[in-house]
Amino acid sequence: MIASDVSVSSLPILQLLGRHRLLRSEALCSRGERFWICTAMRNGLGLPAIALAVLSVIWGYNWVATKIALGYAGPVTIAALRFAIAPLCLLPMMLHLRMRMLPSQRHAVIALILGAILAGNFTASFIALQMGGAGKTAVLIYTMPFWVLVFARMALHERLTRLQALAVAFALLGLFVLIAPWERAAQAVPSLLAVGAGMTWGANVVYIKHLQRREPVSMLALAMWQMTVAAVALALGALTIANEAPVIWSNEFIAALLFTAVIATGLGWMLFYYALRRMSAGMTGLGTLATPVLGVLFAWLQLGERPSAMEAIGMLLIAVGLGLLAWDGVRSNARTEPLAGGSA
Repeated sequence: MIASDVSVSSLPILQLLGRHRLLRSEALCSRGERFWICTAMRNGLGLPAIALAVLSVIWGYNWVATKIALGYAGPVTIAALRFAIAPLCLLPMMLHLRMRMLPSQRHAVIALILGAILAGNFTASFIALQMGGAGKTAVLIYTMPFWVLVFARMALHERLTRLQALAVAFALLGLFVLIAPWERAAQAVPSLLAVGAGMTWGANVVYIKHLQRREPVSMLALAMWQMTVAAVALALGALTIANEAPVIWSNEFIAALLFTAVIATGLGWMLFYYALRRMSAGMTGLGTLATPVLGVLFAWLQLGERPSAMEAIGMLLIAVGLGLLAWDGVRSNARTEPLAGGSA
């Protein structure tokens, strides 16, 4: 997530992988107009598409911003500061949409559980990012869609399509190459932490999917309280368990922290929610799959993290798997899910 990644951006991928049976639009496009961009423009979805493009750039660069921040503070401290600031950025949208602020008793318990998981997830993610490269960590954590497929098959008994099964195979092969179990165990620690974060993220998605089947859930409100709980848990951890050095307050650290908390989490979620309310869930999900690719690119350009030959092969295999998932989503959308325009 390092976007509002581990929790919030799970929604588009979740809905991408789910099969939504909607009515076909009355006006059929010609063959030359079946590309989603043409359809989006005809339905007045140019601005939401631009919002998704900006969102992918923000979330992709957030890996670099967080890597920079880790040079001035420990991973638990940064995660606590991020989740202390980010919920405040969501309040204006919730007030604008007149959403209920206080959760029900049941949803409060859910927020407590998911918030604790989120705290552990981001701790693992940031430690992996501190020990390893930003681009490689981004790719490993963004294996989440593949774990969603696996866990949904196990817990929700959802069947995999052939393309999805092939995508999982490519992802597992890419993971094997990236983790490189033949190397020293210490070198594999950041990779294993990143994969664990991706697996936890995937399990979180499947749980929310199960929850949404039973009752309506406001994802925006749940995200805000989930981050609030995570901030409290991380702050307690930073003060008691974690033995981290004091924060080195500098202009670069403050800029990186504000970027990850305000722009990547607060503004990022608003852009995503804006696009989701005006586009199909499938196309919104596809728009976020560029994030790990951009993470690798930005880490290369700014941090000089040039992947080795084996790392490049592993990343390519995972990218192929993500591409297969995207193509499977496009085919599914073309058959069953017309783009939905309209205002909020």
